Amino acid sequence: PAAWMAALALLAAWTTAMVKPGGGLGGMFQNMVKLGSTASSAAVVQDRAPSWDTLTALLHDQSSADERSFRQQLHDGTLPHASALAKMRLFGKSEADASRITLYRDTAAWCPYCEKVWLLLEEKQVPYMVEKVNMNCYGDKPAWFWAMQPSGGIPVAKVDGKVIRESNDIMMAIEQAYPERPMLPREDSAKAVAVRPLLTLERQLFSSWFRWLTSGMNDGAQRHNFLALMDEVDAALAAQGGPFFLGEDISLVDCMFAPFLERMAASLPYYKGLLVRTNSRWPHVQCWFSAMEARPSFRYIRSDYYTHAHDLPPQVGRCYSTAEAEAYAAAIDGRDGSWRLPLTEKDALEPLDCLGYDEGSARREAAERILGNKEAIISFCARGTGRPGFPPVSAPLSDPNASVDEGAIPQVDVALRHVVGVLLESPDADGVSPGLHPQTVTRTLGYLRDRISVPRDMSYPAARQLRAHLNFVIEKVNQEA
Repeated sequence: PAAWMAALALLAAWTTAMVKPGGGLGGMFQNMVKLGSTASSAAVVQDRAPSWDTLTALLHDQSSADERSFRQQLHDGTLPHASALAKMRLFGKSEADASRITLYRDTAAWCPYCEKVWLLLEEKQVPYMVEKVNMNCYGDKPAWFWAMQPSGGIPVAKVDGKVIRESNDIMMAIEQAYPERPMLPREDSAKAVAVRPLLTLERQLFSSWFRWLTSGMNDGAQRHNFLALMDEVDAALAAQGGPFFLGEDISLVDCMFAPFLERMAASLPYYKGLLVRTNSRWPHVQCWFSAMEARPSFRYIRSDYYTHAHDLPPQVGRCYSTAEAEAYAAAIDGRDGSWRLPLTEKDALEPLDCLGYDEGSARREAAERILGNKEAIISFCARGTGRPGFPPVSAPLSDPNASVDEGAIPQVDVALRHVVGVLLESPDADGVSPGLHPQTVTRTLGYLRDRISVPRDMSYPAARQLRAHLNFVIEKVNQEA
């Protein structure tokens, strides 16, 4: 893994993401800009959107007791499940206990090596603290991190004061320091002999996927090789009785496989036209995904297909598409109309129900994430009519140096309140405020829509709702202009 991390860092330093030309990632950007007028974004708006205070009260009235306590539990480290927003996890222990381990992981929750350590901590219910640092592909790292980790690689962990700089070493140190919930079988057990072959298979599968994803040559042979290895993975799951790699209980082996099977399931439909998560050829892999998604660790840590389809190229270099992937890519990017209201009850490509969310829960989560950070989000949206950042970064959807168009902020404020209002009421709520400038709203709300990242910002069901409701307000502004 250390060699692969070095290779990925080298690739990320000089490559850029393969993003659809024109930035039309919601399937609406170019069309809506054409529809918009050319009036100044400083035009007077007749503000008919509900106030932020009204929206906050509305969310409170609609929320369950657990939803209302989310921010307090997040702060206290007592959430009953994993969260990308958490800076401390206690699992019933004290802050002093949590201070024994600090995990330094990436800010955007893109890194698969960070994810496997994160997943292990959650499964073992080891108290820990979190510090977030940027990946090279979307920002700078602070001087204190370079002093601790001269290579700049992540994850890093401090375990009882010792700095550990490689993900597998971190996992073994945690396993040894906290034996109470063992994630490896006893060395004298029958299952122990399966561990090394399974970890070897995981690296073989990773290598096959990586080569195929980042190559535009020999597609047939590379596809055949990947399919054969996936057949081996399915057989290995069957041999142990499932649903996990060592049988009925989750283990460190599952933590090793999880980040990469997750990224394979997202990237291969998008770039190669191959379904993984729902492919009947691999029934035991399907059962494994279902079992992992049932756990309060993985189901709150995992990302969505859209995020991974666009976070992988900045990390690994150009990902090559095949013609048969276009329909899947259009669906994942929302270019087929799937990011428009009304949303279907089920997603044809990736599961929605593993969190147990109904539509109302997902909409409330999306609204809460905006209300909880509205000033920063308004400013972020206003980058959509600002200037691109310089120097650029290799992740075009994460531009930390972009400039904010201060003149667009009043328009964004009103438009975003309409979005939250529709999330909490209904798409048939009153029309949008007169005077909202179509081009400004399209570019600013579209900027946010295309950059919602799972799990960094919210869960996939919530992200799906927010993307669609942003598009709804964009459409309404253009229709009523």
